[in-house]
Amino acid sequence: MGNFHFIKDEMLVHIPVCTHADPKKILVVGGCDNIKNELGKYNIFDEVVHIDKDVAKESLLSMEGKKFDVAIVADESFATDREFWIELTKRLNDKGLVSSVSPDIVLDMDRSKESYKMLGAIYGIVMPYRYEKEGADRLECGYMTLCSRFYHPTADINLQRADLTDGFRYYNSDIAVSAFQMPTFIFKEYLGIIKR
Repeated sequence: MGNFHFIKDEMLVHIPVCTHADPKKILVVGGCDNIKNELGKYNIFDEVVHIDKDVAKESLLSMEGKKFDVAIVADESFATDREFWIELTKRLNDKGLVSSVSPDIVLDMDRSKESYKMLGAIYGIVMPYRYEKEGADRLECGYMTLCSRFYHPTADINLQRADLTDGFRYYNSDIAVSAFQMPTFIFKEYLGIIKR
């Protein structure tokens, strides 16, 4: 089976970048060089700051006064870390948004619900979205979350940026919108927890 890790990186980067109207300052927590490469497909940023996941909280605390338009959290270990999310949110502009790798909303419901309840207390929009990740011998569903205080990922998508940026192998505006669709049983299970 080929290397499909690029799908995760594209979905983690391009969903928030193509949702925010004017993303100039980007913060990346964790991740690999592929995330840098995906961000490099745009020439619209004034600043991109990367911090190591192992010192993320300390790094956020040391950024007093800095504000970002988009934060990309490339590690699931922060899913229920309230202290981390409070510090991260302090580093966002009023219209800032976050994409984050998340627990599996089907197979890890308890942890997912705990995460979404915590995030829902901070953000007005908290929506899971799906991507395909490489399993042992097939592609499987993985999940991410978009958190926002202003922009909605399906209503505010920048179609020109989503469909005319060069170099996407997976992402496009149709994928972006469809990734947020949920089966009825999931929608009912998370009713009142996911904030759309």
